[in-house]
Amino acid sequence: MKRLTRLVFFGVWVTALPLWASSIPSEWTAKAAADQGTVEFKAVGRPSALKIIGKGTGAAGEVKLAGTTVSGVFSFDLNTLDTGIKLRNEHMKAKYLETEKFPATILKISDLVLPEGLRAESAEVTEMPFSGVLLLHGVEKIVQGLASVKRGGKTVGIEARFKIKVSDYSIAVPSFAGITVADEVDVIVKSIAQIQ
Repeated sequence: MKRLTRLVFFGVWVTALPLWASSIPSEWTAKAAADQGTVEFKAVGRPSALKIIGKGTGAAGEVKLAGTTVSGVFSFDLNTLDTGIKLRNEHMKAKYLETEKFPATILKISDLVLPEGLRAESAEVTEMPFSGVLLLHGVEKIVQGLASVKRGGKTVGIEARFKIKVSDYSIAVPSFAGITVADEVDVIVKSIAQIQ
């Protein structure tokens, strides 16, 4: 689920890219590969308050800038998620995420308008608000969060953070070995994209 979040983060960094691109034309495309980042989720188990952390590869996709408007689509492979316990991984993917039916999560960014005045070769912005539409488990929902973006030349690093409720995506609240996971999950997406 947090991997899905990475997709959202990618959308966020895309919105920030043009702000630091003084030598880049007002229209460009940036691409991110799955091996250039990570998607991570953090959940709390009850009643033990056990923290469950899952991590997978990054989200792959493409973002386009036209003037100050950004659009893009990113995909994350849910089968790459790993919580550190094999049986828990299998349970999560087969029973809850149902990755045989829904192997990927998709984040769509459209008509995202960027602020003016940050077009530099090297710049950094922290905690920039973003929104997008996340497709997870066959359900689309609007997601919102904060992203930090750092640009150096044609390389852009991004970290996005947001929360989702698994029940919003028709996913039963996970339970494993007597521990029930909280409905709300934190998602952290980190990626590196290249301006083409």
